[in-house]
Amino acid sequence: MTRPVLLVAALMVWATATHPALAQRAAPAEWGLPALMAALHQVRTSTARFVETKYLRLLNQAQTSTGRLTYVAPDWFQKETLEPIASRLTIHGGRLTIERQGERTREFSLSDYPEFAALTEGVQATLGGDLSELTRDFTVRLDGNPNGWLLTLEPRGAKPRGLVASIRIRGERTAILEIETTEPDGDRTDTIVTPETK
Repeated sequence: MTRPVLLVAALMVWATATHPALAQRAAPAEWGLPALMAALHQVRTSTARFVETKYLRLLNQAQTSTGRLTYVAPDWFQKETLEPIASRLTIHGGRLTIERQGERTREFSLSDYPEFAALTEGVQATLGGDLSELTRDFTVRLDGNPNGWLLTLEPRGAKPRGLVASIRIRGERTAILEIETTEPDGDRTDTIVTPETK
């Protein structure tokens, strides 16, 4: 499994941690990482549209894709790319399934890829509101306030750091609006997220 595939799957997971109804609720009296995690814990299901732009050192032109994200607590995530090539990535029950138009469906056990499993567990800890598990796998910094915050995550383990140097998540209240993932070689992926209303 290639590094770009792993990064796409990781982004899929991060991008789904939002719910429009929760975004309208009042912020906790004391703002901070525990309050944000508690709010994200309340998200049981959500869908969003995304526009993802990849900046690769070896290419002069950025690559853009669009599609839909779906999250169902506690551990079902799907990223469906609609343009430019239809594909679907799903994580559920410790397995990653990759479907791409015109190709054979591939399925992997996350336990066979410990570096990606560590990233996935950190993501699940965020969505589940498990601060202790999140800080076990990542160095975490939260800046800003409920109306505009930035969560910066840096993997602690050497193998996960070989895939991702940092993940920066911008949001407001419980809505995630933008995700920036930087790889160790400087390649970057920016994802703009637009929650779908119910």
